[in-house]
Amino acid sequence: MDLVRKRLEDEEETGVAGEPAAKPIARPNEVTRIYRIEPEPRATFEATFRAIFPKLRPIHDAFREDGVLVVAARPKGPIEAYLHLPVRDEGGAFAVVGRHDRCGLVLREEGISLRHALVRATATSRSELRLRLIDLQSGTAFRTEDDLACKSVVAEGPLFVSAAGYQLFFLPTGALGPGAFSADPKQTWQSFPERVYLDRRVPDRMVSGAYPAARTGAVQISRRSTVTTILPGAESLRARPSAGGLALATIRLQVGGSQLAHRVSSDDLDRGVLIGRYERCQLAGDDRSLSRVHLVLLRDEDGVWAVDTASRNGTHIGGRSVVAVALDRELELHLANTMTLRWVPERHAQA
Repeated sequence: MDLVRKRLEDEEETGVAGEPAAKPIARPNEVTRIYRIEPEPRATFEATFRAIFPKLRPIHDAFREDGVLVVAARPKGPIEAYLHLPVRDEGGAFAVVGRHDRCGLVLREEGISLRHALVRATATSRSELRLRLIDLQSGTAFRTEDDLACKSVVAEGPLFVSAAGYQLFFLPTGALGPGAFSADPKQTWQSFPERVYLDRRVPDRMVSGAYPAARTGAVQISRRSTVTTILPGAESLRARPSAGGLALATIRLQVGGSQLAHRVSSDDLDRGVLIGRYERCQLAGDDRSLSRVHLVLLRDEDGVWAVDTASRNGTHIGGRSVVAVALDRELELHLANTMTLRWVPERHAQA
């Protein structure tokens, strides 16, 4: 209404044909009013947990095997997808989160990349769940409960992070968890260990905005605490003249007649080395049979692993398709039958 009225007043002052009116009407200037619209408060993980609890409880109680239940929910509900990863051996379990149909946890929102994140679940010597979550160069970041942006985390116990328009709940099951949920969502939430965040990363220019100050000083950690360590994200290998950390191996890639050899360090592998067609990968090839993110080389507490990230044409060793393999010896992997990757541990690199 105000806009229509103002337009009519302008016509009165200028005349219908745009010429000055015979008798201009003098009016005082109107005050410009700026209305501030407060953003809707972000739903806490506890609020979402309570909202989805009636449907979450029977899902959680159905999985009695040791492992982790990964649940993706919209803030304050509903549940959109879930995945259970059983932990059956020392190698643990791997899964990819993303929009691609081959991912373990499929999320359809456009803010989620085709292959967005890699999850690894293992059991510690104390029979507790240990989670490793790394961003697959999606161009965005996860956010923790206290709103820390991160690209790589390690947690011992439950983990709660947000990604795009989802809140992700990583809930231990079987003997790795605190037991079956009670009938009361508030009581169940309060039964989860306190989460303590330790910042162990270096500045990461790929995430916009300043990070909150890193946690300093003594941190009181009880046996009931879930310790979540925030680690640095992956860096380009090609733009850096030399690797930091202890040299562990040489990667030899061959595509057609082209060959590339690159030495990788403990720091590189702790962050994760991504191989694929995507330009953000640390090592890339342009063959269309490669997936955008095809393979991840990752060092964890129990060694170095090569993990296929739900690629379209797979990763093979000796003609056998593999999802994850320990790089504890010299190995040759074939990516989509177009790229050969030879892993040469440092003691053999000069052979």
